[in-house]
Amino acid sequence: MYPDDEMVMISALQHFMFCKRQCALIHLEQVWTENILTAEGRLLHDRVDQPKTENRRDLRTATAIRLRSSQLGVTGVMDMLEFHRRETMQDEMGRIIAVPLPPASGYWQPFPVEYKRGKPKIHRADEVQLCAQAICLEEMLKVHIAAGALFYGQTRRRSDVAFDSELRVLTEAAAQGIHALMQSGATPPAVYSKACESCSLIDQCQPKSAGAGKPAQAWLNAQLESMLN
Repeated sequence: MYPDDEMVMISALQHFMFCKRQCALIHLEQVWTENILTAEGRLLHDRVDQPKTENRRDLRTATAIRLRSSQLGVTGVMDMLEFHRRETMQDEMGRIIAVPLPPASGYWQPFPVEYKRGKPKIHRADEVQLCAQAICLEEMLKVHIAAGALFYGQTRRRSDVAFDSELRVLTEAAAQGIHALMQSGATPPAVYSKACESCSLIDQCQPKSAGAGKPAQAWLNAQLESMLN
């Protein structure tokens, strides 16, 4: 269990899975630069960044839900939480999967939805972020959540995600990894790949040259010194 002063952002798990150096630049060195891809992502999230609810006969939705998990040591805000009506609280295995939502009748099964720009990816960073949200909800609502969905702006479609044991283990490992990274205070060395070209931090990271293996701030200080001399 992690105390409040050791909590990290849920979004950091996605950064950690995608690139440990990018994660350190953002969450250790506080470096952030927006490019067209991050701007598109921000505009997509604007739809769900304001708290609101919507009620239908068998579906209720809420946006901008605050989350936390002492188990993972993470906190943050999820894009959308759907509640699907069920007649019973338990599944066939006897697990609690739904909660009452007075004054509505019946029971309601939580289903997390995360919005992403682009399209489904080969790596599992987005899935890990969504699974972490589900683990937060399980801890907060005392229920078992079997699945959620990722909505991609480019395809305008959802990709269903099953929170199986493999993904849960991967998510817990990512959480442990980022806590170790934060405690170390060290930025990992740069390893160049094609993905670097679309990263908004490529100029600060400098994966092909001076920034490789060095903190971004050290590289920036060197550039300033060379300009002044």
